[in-house]
Amino acid sequence: MTTLARNVFGVLDRAAEQWFADRPAVGFEGRAVSFREMRDRAVRVGRGLDDHGIGAGRSVAVMMGNRLEWPETFFGLAAIGAVCVPVNVLLTGPEVAHVCRDSGADVVIVDEIAQDAVARLDPAPAIVITVGEVEVPAGPKVIAYEELLAAEGATLPGPGPDLGDTFVLYYSSGTTGLPKAATHTHDGVLWNSYSQLQGLDLDEHVRYALFPSFSWAAGLHNLFLALLWVGGYSEIRATGGANGDRVVEFIESSGATHAMLVPSILRALVARSDLLERLRASALRWVVTGAEPVPRRILEVCERELPACAVCQGYGLSEFPTMATVLRPEETVAHEGSAGRPMAMTDLALLADDGAVERRGRGELMLRSPATMVGYHQRPEENASVFHEGWMRTGDLAEIDDAGFVSIIGRTKDMILSGGLNVYPKEIEDVIDRIPGVRESAVVGVADERFGETPVAIVVCDDPAVDADAVIAACRGELAGYKRPRRVFVRSEPLPRSATAKLLKRELRPWAEERMQTV
Repeated sequence: MTTLARNVFGVLDRAAEQWFADRPAVGFEGRAVSFREMRDRAVRVGRGLDDHGIGAGRSVAVMMGNRLEWPETFFGLAAIGAVCVPVNVLLTGPEVAHVCRDSGADVVIVDEIAQDAVARLDPAPAIVITVGEVEVPAGPKVIAYEELLAAEGATLPGPGPDLGDTFVLYYSSGTTGLPKAATHTHDGVLWNSYSQLQGLDLDEHVRYALFPSFSWAAGLHNLFLALLWVGGYSEIRATGGANGDRVVEFIESSGATHAMLVPSILRALVARSDLLERLRASALRWVVTGAEPVPRRILEVCERELPACAVCQGYGLSEFPTMATVLRPEETVAHEGSAGRPMAMTDLALLADDGAVERRGRGELMLRSPATMVGYHQRPEENASVFHEGWMRTGDLAEIDDAGFVSIIGRTKDMILSGGLNVYPKEIEDVIDRIPGVRESAVVGVADERFGETPVAIVVCDDPAVDADAVIAACRGELAGYKRPRRVFVRSEPLPRSATAKLLKRELRPWAEERMQTV
């Protein structure tokens, strides 16, 4: 067995052979697996795949809920040099078919959660590897996962992939067309995980409650892989049903010290005194959150009710780094709404309207890091536009202050041009979110005959006393006239979000337009 960390598998190999051996690495539903056992099972998976002709460079789509077989498959593919294509477990059959066609994946590894999607794949895959009880339509060659584990011998074929070889294709959510894949090498994946050790103060004492799906970049690449370097432990929660009660129950039962929770879950927790009391009595000492800035009122409740638990905010991308910036707990009050400062291996800049690259001010956020993707898979035109003078353009509008703190204003495509003036939705949303009783808000640009576009606010409230007039009054006191929303719609229905908790403004624009025509 090689002990050279020349690829992603090599880190697990070293952890198992030299560093942590029989120390527990990961657990799932009452079963804990050591570093050595996870390594050995990954080797057998890799060996079994290779025995079936699935080797270096071949794309393999992985469609499973969270379970132990996911990291085993991930490291097995890494060991033999195959290309891992994680498939969002929420996609439908036609969406999965696009991912498979675009990536060239004619091999799929599935459990029951993806059974219906596999049945609708056109063309059908050449090989389907089933984890658990899965019904597969006639046509593909079907291999049971347990057959892979039964592969003879504990050695891998060949020397394995090098750092510069492609390892993972992460597909976007397809908000502006068909999903495209960010291409990541072994080198980029390792840098992404290693950079988190210092930035997040991770060590061998961490017990991480893993909530995000492994099919999303945050699932595998935030904390989970980083803990391999230091011998920390991850407890995997099965996919689905993550409400406040279940989140707290899992944190309690797993003895977790660390967790990654999206802002919507934090909102649910701080609204329940009984859940806060249980968290105070738990081992939880650290929470990282992201996808959007957390309002100060949420942070203030956490600070008051969970004094032993630090809340840390981060910003990242599936193009990597998955955690490019971090706002440390002691910085949250003085820098409300900020995404923090760049991690040690991330460099940030802004692309100004005139095309200049600036270090401070406002513009499109750009980054460079050894973890950043090498490009979008088979998208030469998009690659030509996304990379600028050695920087990767994120598509996010941002401000960077003199101390290097980054504030995300919104997406470049979300900026509203009203009467020739730029209106940044986040500026308006920040004002609205400070109104007592407001749970969340979103501002979108709607077509306007006079100004071209005009801002419209959609506000979700807990307090029935908060109405459109109250929102307009608050905006009048803090915003210039051209920035104030022309219309305000107050509703009780939560705002639409993606599987990764990102706000879907593309769904709110037509909703607001329809309301403006009928109200």
